Amino acid sequence: MKIISTGNNFGAGAVELNTFQNEKLVVLNSKFTFSNKSEAYQTASVLELYVPELSIPKSGISGAYIMFSAEDKFFGTTVKTWIKNSKTVCIEKLDLWPEQTDEYTIYLLSLYVPKGQRGVFEVGTEVNLTLNNTTSTNNYGYYKTCFVEDGWCLIGLMTGSYNTQSKPSDDIVELGGFPTDVDIELPFVADNINSIQTYGVDMLQATIKDAVLTVKNIPWGWGGYPKDNFLYAACVRNKE
Repeated sequence: MKIISTGNNFGAGAVELNTFQNEKLVVLNSKFTFSNKSEAYQTASVLELYVPELSIPKSGISGAYIMFSAEDKFFGTTVKTWIKNSKTVCIEKLDLWPEQTDEYTIYLLSLYVPKGQRGVFEVGTEVNLTLNNTTSTNNYGYYKTCFVEDGWCLIGLMTGSYNTQSKPSDDIVELGGFPTDVDIELPFVADNINSIQTYGVDMLQATIKDAVLTVKNIPWGWGGYPKDNFLYAACVRNKE
């Protein structure tokens, strides 16, 4: 189900969110960009996104991604996110790179469970993905996890070393066993432990659509070795 935000406290426009909700959890998928120079953003201590009524009153801590562009590359990190009340989604405010960028992009690929929940949370039925990389020798199954439920799913993939072409190129991976009704944008994240820059970690833009992962515009030398590059996302299924 798609919903539109009713406002926010950090100067962004209307934000569209794809949601799956029941009494046990909320999954939110969204990508939105905003200025880190606006007065609203500067005065906010926590980013608050106001939404129509959600199915749980408040949640524990979940995770999201923050990304920005600098020096013709993408960088960023993870941030905390939580449901403050049934009409307010909060996102941790990080302003670590004001000299490098004029805007940030937030990716919500987030699973929220009620705060104070007792007992074990079941994440769904585990699926053994088969991965067919049609464009390179990169092994996206160095670590892999996938759980599928009616209405949502969870995916995690990791590579070890990363091979790149001499010119920027896309990497395309067929995800056998993954739901074909997921259509999301997400970051692909690198462990840049050997990098000399201090802008968080390296990131690339990626999509999953029709059970195909596309990691976009990979520059020569990205990821390096040894690195643990990964994606991790809770995804809404767009079932008719």
